[in-house]
Amino acid sequence: MPRFAGVSAGVLLLGAVVAVVAALSGCWSSSGGDGARPKDEASSPAASANATPDTGGARGRIDYTGSVTGGFDVTSSVGCRILAGDLKAVTAPDADGDSSGFEVPSFVTTTGNVSIATLITPDDHTFEKVGAKGVSAVKQGDTWTVTVSGMKLRADDGSGGTVTVDGHLTCTKTHGTDAP
Repeated sequence: MPRFAGVSAGVLLLGAVVAVVAALSGCWSSSGGDGARPKDEASSPAASANATPDTGGARGRIDYTGSVTGGFDVTSSVGCRILAGDLKAVTAPDADGDSSGFEVPSFVTTTGNVSIATLITPDDHTFEKVGAKGVSAVKQGDTWTVTVSGMKLRADDGSGGTVTVDGHLTCTKTHGTDAP
């Protein structure tokens, strides 16, 4: 039971981070249009880890392999929280103020001492992990680029399924110190 309580606390913390990101969306700057692809038009699965990476949609791409394999382009906005010049959270697609929950598909992660990541696939499978590793970010000019590399997540349905997540995202909405 303590493990369940720890995961539940982590999920609640992630929900709080998403709520903060959504609440702050009115303060963020945007680089332009958010031409979102309809939810039922997810992209095809990635070919293989040895293939040339797909450049993805206008804002990036998330691929995953394991008990479920696939990927999706991120064509709408990507929200990033920056604190003292370091990436602290990413929401793709960004949580708009009128959203009542995670979009399908989506990828959300926090970084730091208590990192939490959640992936919701186009077919509505959810994978998550408290203490997830594998996110880095670089600022070039006024643009933040996020790389997800080898992030291991577990299915939230108790099936024991796992996926490895890879991808890249370009932040279109940022908030915090040292934000473009």
